[in-house]
Order: sequence, then C-alpha cells, then structure tokens
Amino acid sequence: MRNRFRFILTSIFILYISSNVFAQKRLLNGIVSNRSGNAIPGAHIVVKNNKDFIISFTYTDTKGRYSIELTDASSTGGWAVEVASIGYKKIQEVLLPNKYTYDFLMEGQAIDLKEVKIKSRPIIISKGDTVSYRVGSFSRPEDRSIGDVIKRLPGISVAENGQISFKGKSIQNLYIQGDDLMDGRYGLATKVIDKEMIKSIDVIEHFQPINVLKDKVFTDDVAMNLILKDENSLNLAGQAMLGLGLPEQYDAALNGMIFNKKFKMLNSLKANNIGVDLASDFTQLGTGLVGDVGNSKPKSLLTLGTVGGPDLPKGSYYMNQSELLNINNLVTLKEDLKIRSNIQFFFDKNRLNYTSNLDNYLAGDTLRYREIQRVVSKPYSINTSFTATVNKDSYFLNNKLSFNVDGNFSTSFLDFNDENFNQSLNQKNLSFFNDFSFTPAMKNTNNIGDVRWYFGYSKNPEHLTINAGLNPELLNQGLSYTGSTQHTNIPTFYNHISFGYRISSDALIQQNYQAGIINEWQLFNSKLNIRQIDNTITNYGLDVGNNLNWQRDRIFTNAEYLIKRSAWIASISLPLIGQSIRYKQDDYGMDANKNQFFINPSASLRLLLNAEDYISLNYNKKNTFGGISNVYRGTVLTNYRSLFANSADLQEHQSNSIAAIYDFKRTISMFFAAARINYRKVTANTILASVLTADVQRTVLLPYKNDQSSTDFSVDLSKYIFVLNTTFSVNTVVRKTNYNQLINNTLYPFTNKGLTLEISIDSKLPGEITLGYKGRGFWNRSKQKPGEGNNYDINGKTKRFDQYLNIGYSPITNLFLNLSGRHIYGSQSSVNYLFVDLQTRYKFVKWRTDFELNITNIANIKNYEVFSLSSNQYYVSRYEIRGRTGIVKVIFNL
Repeated sequence: MRNRFRFILTSIFILYISSNVFAQKRLLNGIVSNRSGNAIPGAHIVVKNNKDFIISFTYTDTKGRYSIELTDASSTGGWAVEVASIGYKKIQEVLLPNKYTYDFLMEGQAIDLKEVKIKSRPIIISKGDTVSYRVGSFSRPEDRSIGDVIKRLPGISVAENGQISFKGKSIQNLYIQGDDLMDGRYGLATKVIDKEMIKSIDVIEHFQPINVLKDKVFTDDVAMNLILKDENSLNLAGQAMLGLGLPEQYDAALNGMIFNKKFKMLNSLKANNIGVDLASDFTQLGTGLVGDVGNSKPKSLLTLGTVGGPDLPKGSYYMNQSELLNINNLVTLKEDLKIRSNIQFFFDKNRLNYTSNLDNYLAGDTLRYREIQRVVSKPYSINTSFTATVNKDSYFLNNKLSFNVDGNFSTSFLDFNDENFNQSLNQKNLSFFNDFSFTPAMKNTNNIGDVRWYFGYSKNPEHLTINAGLNPELLNQGLSYTGSTQHTNIPTFYNHISFGYRISSDALIQQNYQAGIINEWQLFNSKLNIRQIDNTITNYGLDVGNNLNWQRDRIFTNAEYLIKRSAWIASISLPLIGQSIRYKQDDYGMDANKNQFFINPSASLRLLLNAEDYISLNYNKKNTFGGISNVYRGTVLTNYRSLFANSADLQEHQSNSIAAIYDFKRTISMFFAAARINYRKVTANTILASVLTADVQRTVLLPYKNDQSSTDFSVDLSKYIFVLNTTFSVNTVVRKTNYNQLINNTLYPFTNKGLTLEISIDSKLPGEITLGYKGRGFWNRSKQKPGEGNNYDINGKTKRFDQYLNIGYSPITNLFLNLSGRHIYGSQSSVNYLFVDLQTRYKFVKWRTDFELNITNIANIKNYEVFSLSSNQYYVSRYEIRGRTGIVKVIFNL
C-alpha cells in the first residue's frame, strides 16, 4: 500500500514537471519608439487572443522596452499584440509562430481633448514635439489680436519688447502656416493678426525649419506656428483706425493682410504721438530660416549723455511723433520657390528730459556729477530685404539680399555741474549684405552637403559737436576755446565662405564636417577738432587721432559627432580655428601681426526621463578676441565728459561655461516647468581703467589679467488651473557675479548678488470679470571685496517692487471695461508711484466697428525717479514722463 502511494505521488510529480516542460514560458519582448528614433515610455502593450480577450498586458519602461510572459500552453494562432500611447496611432500586429521579438515604430496622432466631457476645459493637443493650443479655448471676446491670446497661454511668456518665450526659452521664430513671412521681425504680426483668422497656435520643440535636415539633424530650438482656419482664403483682412485726443494726441493705423497657400501679405501704415513705439513692429526678435554667421556691425561710439531711459514701459515716457510703413509679402511659385520682400520706412522725433546725479565712491573721496539734459532726437530707419527660398525634401536653397540705412540726428541742451551748453550728434549707418545657402541631399545616400557664402559692407560715420570749451587743460593745452567736434567712422567689409558634409546614416554615430574661411577688413578713422576763441579750427594737440588699418583672416574646420539612442542623446563639437590678425597705425609706430591656433569645443548630453521630461548637461569653451575698437591709440571724445583710448595689446578672452537644465512638461494637465543653472568664468588679458576727476572721466584699456565669473539659477513654472480658469506662472532668477574695476590706479573687486522673482496670474472669473496680475520683485546687493591698497567699504543693497493689476468687466454684450494700475516701490526712496489707466470699448458687430476711449495716467504723474547702485556708483535720475492723456479711437475691421 505504501509503495503504491509512493508510485502515485511520483507519477503526479513527473506529470507536473512534464507539463511545465511542454508548456514552458515564452517571453514576448521588444522596443517601442517614434519615427524620430526616440523611445516612448509608458506605452500600453496588450496581448489578445483570437476572441479579442486580453491574455496579458504591460507598459514600456523609460527606454521604451517591454516584456510579457506567455504561459498558456495552447496555440498562439490568431493572437495579436496591440500598442497604444497618448499622442500616437494605435498599432496591432498578429503574432507569428516561434517569433517573440516585436519592435514597433509609432506614428504621431493628435489627441483632441474636447472628447473629455469637461465643458470648462481648454483644448490642448500634444503630438510628438508639438504642443497645439486651440485659439477658441483660450481667447476671450475682448481680445483684439492673436497677441492677446498668446500672452495668456500656459507655458508662454511675452516680454515688453514682444519677444515670445516657451518655458523661459526664446522662440527661434514665428511662422504663419509654416511660412516665415516676417523674417524674424514678428512684432507687427502678433499685434494686428485677428484671432478669428487663427485656428491653433503650435509650439514646436526641437524645431528644424529646413526640410532636408528634418529627422536627421537634432536642434534645441523652439518655434511658434500660427495655423490658419482657412489657408485657401483670398479675402483681404485688416483694420483701419483713427484716434484723436488731448492734449494734442493722435493715433492712426491702416493694416492689410492676406494669408493663403500661394500668397501671404502683411502691410501696415501707422502714425502716432501717444507713446507707442513703432520700432517694436520691426525689431529683430527671431533668426529666420538661416542662422547668423557671426558677423556684427561696429557699435556706435559717441553719445550725447551718460544716462538712458527710465525703468518704465516705454509708453510712459516716450514723447514721440512717429511714422512707419511696414511691407511684408511672400509669393509661392512653382517648384516650391518662395519669393519674399520685407521693407520698412520709419521716421520719428522724440524728446527726453532728465536730471541725473551720480556719486562715485572712491578710496578716501567721493566724486559727484550733476547733469540736466533736454534731448531732441530724430531717428530714422530704412530696411529692405529680398529673399528667394526653395525648401524641399531633396534640397534647400536660400538667397537673401539686404540694404539698410538708419541713423539719428540729436540735439540737446545740457547743464553739467552748473556749466550750460548745447551739443548735437549726427549718426548714420549704411549696410548691405548677401547671404547664399545651398543644402542638397546626396543621391543614393542619406548624406547631406552644405555650401554657404555671406558677404557684406557697412559704414557708420558719427559727428559729435559740443558748443562749450570744457576741460581746456585736457583738450586744448590749458587754453580757452569755444567748442569741439569728434568725427569717427569704421567702414567694414566681411566675407564668410563655408562647406559642409553631413553623414546621416543609421549608424551609431552621426557625423558632420565643415570647413571655411572668414575675412574681415576694417578702417578706424577718427579726428578731434577744437574751435578756438577766434573761430579757427585746429586739431586736438596731444595726438593726431586715428587712421588704423585692420585685417582678420580665419580658416576653420569643425567636426561634430552625435550619438542618439532611445533614451539619451550625446553630441560633441570640435572647431579648430587658425587666425591671423594684423593691425597697423603708422602715426603711433604700431604694426602688429598675431597668429593663433585655438579650439572652441562644446559638448552636450540629454537624458530622456520619459515622453515629456529630460535632463540636459552642456559644456562650452570659447576663445574670443577683441576688435578694431580695442586697439586704436588716438583719443576719442565719446561724450562731453568721457575720453577713451587704448594702451593694451590685442584683447583676449577665454571662457568656460557649464550648464544643467531640467525640463518638465505635462501637456494634458497644462503644467510646464524648466530649471536651469549656469556657471561661467572668463579670463581676459586686459582691464578697463578709469581716471576720474571733478569734471571728466578718462578710460584706457590696459594689459592686466582680469578674471570674472558668474553663476545663474533660474526656474520657470506655468500651470493652467482648470477649476479656476486661471493661468499661473512664476519665474525666478538668482545671480552672483564677481568682477574687477580699476579706478584712479586702485583695484576694486566686487561681488554682486541679485534675486528676481516674477509672478503672473491671468484669470477668467464668474460674471464676465477678468483679472490679470503681474508682480516683479528685485533684490540686489553690491559688495566690495578686500583688495590690495583698498580698504574703502562699499556694501550697498537695493530692492524694487513693480506690480501691475488689470480688472476687466463686460456688463453687457460687446461692451468691455478695463481698469489697470501699476504700483512701483523702491527701497532707496520713500516715494511710491501708482499709475492708473482706464479703457472702455464697444463693438458694433453689424458695422464691424469698435469705439474706444483710453485715459492713461489718471493721477497725472509727470516726474519719475530712478535709484540704482552698481559697484562703486550710485545713480539718482529724475525723468519727465507723459502726464494724463485721453484719446478716442474708431477702429473699422475690414
């Protein structure tokens, strides 16, 4: 009996083992990624039988990998594996016998949240690297342009100059249905394009505007694309506006636009004297399809004064008479050829009146400068550019030709330390350039070539006339005189030619090689003339001015390598540069020839944490060298109390920077965040040395090892709170800077610490009430560190609070009331400022006409003070600003 029982147990055990042998576990596995090669974490993997019953399921990990154990002993015939993920099309594949590895390549698909039955929930769509905001979900009846909608989108911020940013990063450009109509000058577009013309606002991360490079060249750029409701429309849209008010106020505009596949046009004619800065309509905010080659025109050297505008919105103090004609047209011809013209004519007359007190704290002494100035400026600008572009999958061709003329003629009355005189400044800038790019895909390969040729010419004559015999001991060998005139001009020719070849195979490492030459030829001409008592004109007696020849030639090669895996991307760039600089100034016996070889390496590593978050680490080393403005030897009178010259060799900077970024995004819940930390150290071989006296400042560039460092930490948060219909945003920046100043032969090492905190709220309240709040706090501390021969203690602290509140109310349909207030408080003064504005607008829908009443600065504040502490200088400036004004406008919508 016992043996029989043992036999039964043994038989059962053998059968159990046999069943497990024949029904052995099978492991279904694979990787899920998108068409860009990026892993898709969190994808839902389901195995179903032939009756559509779920056998097993799992989710992909952070690297897009999955595995499922199949233990059913029955046949898998007719079984299927199904893959689903938000923002992608669902995929299903039938299982094959004896095959257990299945990789999936998912195609993006928009997920429209209006299917979620929450009536108050705005619609936002995530598709790969694109976040799409439905305009109808975020717009309000009182909005006039698409720019009003953009300002309240979660994750988006708009600076006062019109610059748009996403999660704290400036957009590369703004496009209209994929076309770059504005050439990076998109300020006008956001102001005048009607929100009713736009279906959605797309924000595209890792944006690649060149089709032949898409999915082959990784970028970190962000772009914005306005998607039209009807891209086949031939209707002319726009506005005609006329406004009149007191005291002697006027505002007029005529805007016309057409947007369709073949033709896009945005033209504008404007004039006003109400403080609206028309120059912001064509300020270069984006980079266009082709990035800059690194050429920059010489900066202006001469100024009338030493004080800029106040820290207020420009409309608060800008006393102007401005006119602008802005013409932008784009035509699409056969073979995808796009022809674009961008032309601006801008003319202005404005005035700025201020009083400035500057205290210079030195070792054992304090020097005070008092300045009262009444400035009248007449700036003008004429910009023209013509661009031809073909942007195909097989090649990219672009040529841009540009002519620009701008300048300013300014006059002023100045009281400096109780000495009164008049002065004038005439500035002109003339330039042209041609930029050609050709990027073809090589036949029968995935490789890409690249050719670019840029050449340009510019000149910038300046003439400063001072009708007073200031500081005769410095300017006229102690003899009295009646005036002086400073002339400068820096004509420049620039040439850049480069060739590139990109290997874009499916291999582990993507490669890009580039070589080219850069040439720069310049002249520095300056002369300082003295008008003597007898009205004769003589040259400045201590030197002969400047006639400096400059030539810089560079030969460069660059090798870039990129490794892209499912969860991380690494890249390194190794540009090797050979440089020859020669500058010659016979009058001072200077004939220098510098030859250098150097490398400017950079590297980055990006780790994808999931489908929406990543961490990025970046390193950059850069060697830079001064230009012609850093080596001239003759004295230049840059303003009525400042003399500048150079006594050092060629300026050299070596910088090292390290940055880390954490980027967080939850598109569906509309929560966007980014944190950045950056450390940068710069070592220079020169320092600016200043010699201050009671009435004049002499500045000389001297040889000196000069170290500077800065650390920045910033956080950007933006969240749409559904239950409150509110967009809440926070931006904070913490900064620490170490630098040196050499004043009157004493070295002053300084440490500056600053904190900026900005909070903004945009809310739609019940009862047709809207609330907008923006508060900004700034704390700064400037402390002098102990230095040799310097025991003067400078430890200054400043803080400033700037708050803006806007309350909107619509008591009846099409009537909108807005009351706004701006409160400003600074710790250096007991004076508080409260600016209050009122706006009323009524829309006659049947007439397509708006009637608007604006009253600004109701409290009639006419003066504004600014207090500033920087290193060893303390500024107090008082400005005349615009008082109370009122204007009635009639706006007709075409």
